[in-house]
This record gives sequence, structure tokens and C-alpha cells, in this order.
Amino acid sequence: MKIKIGDVVSELSLPAIDGSVFDLENIKGKKALVSFYRYSSCPFCHLRINETINNKENFGDNFEAIAIFNCTLESLQKSSTKHDSSIHILADEKRLYFDKYSVEKSGFGVFLGSIVGFFRFMKAIFIKGFNPFTSLSGAFTGLPVDVLIDENGVVQDVKYGKTTIDHISMSQVISFSKA
Repeated sequence: MKIKIGDVVSELSLPAIDGSVFDLENIKGKKALVSFYRYSSCPFCHLRINETINNKENFGDNFEAIAIFNCTLESLQKSSTKHDSSIHILADEKRLYFDKYSVEKSGFGVFLGSIVGFFRFMKAIFIKGFNPFTSLSGAFTGLPVDVLIDENGVVQDVKYGKTTIDHISMSQVISFSKA
């Protein structure tokens, strides 16, 4: 089922790149951005995580960011070395939550995102150093999903991306985190 505004997201438990097991219950009482991404070394995905980390001083104090990839934990650990611990980066190797929340795949969406986001792709690879071939595990044709959840686990906004670069804007995330 697709996530909708007003839904309650209360259960999410996955392995994190730091070796722990992340549980949504542990951030109860905080607002959160939960993002579903593609494969382990997707340059678009890691650029978005980098942008999220770079905005951490703009977020409200009671806010957490969670990034979920459809890949093995080992592969995700290899491709996430440039990120600090201010964001929870999780592996959903068996697609438990990707399938539960109907995260879509689309070859056309990947193709279109690569054309429209050509300069983002170049920035991710050549300026930020996110190599798309570091660790090839996961959903290559996956499309992103962003979910803004309030302190009670209630979905306040959700966006099922149509291309690989289609996310809730960072300005919306910042506004939500401070409201």
C-alpha cells in the first residue's frame, strides 16, 4: 500500500551502517524525514544524503533523517563512507518496507532522471566523488520516496518520485523540521 498523508508509520526496524539496528520506536517524539533510495552506490541518492547532512544546522532540534536503501548492509557500508552519523542509513535487503509501502521501480524514470538530472549526476560523481560502481547491490530502477512524519508518527507529507531526482524539496523539509 502506498503511504498517504494521515497514515501512521509506527514500525520500522532495519540494520544501520554503523552496525546497530535502527528502530523507529527509538526516535518516538521526534519529527523525521524517511527516504527510500535506490541501489547502494547510487550517485543521486548519496548526493541527496550529502545535501541533507549539509543542512543539519538548518533543521529543528527535534528532527531525524532516515535513509533506506534496497541492498545488502555490507554493500551500503562500502558506499556510505563519506557520510557522517547525523543521518541514519539503513539497508532493507529483503525489501520488507519497500514492498510494504509500494516503492516503485521504473526504467523510464531512471532514464528521464538521468537526462533531467545530468548536471546533478556530474556533480555527484566528479565534485562529490560518489562512484556509481563502488558497490552494485540493490534496486537500480528504483524511484525515491520521501515521507515527513510528525512526533506522533503521523505522515504529514509524502512524495513518490517519478524520476531518480524527484524529492520533497529541502526547503520543505527544513520548514517541516522547525514547525
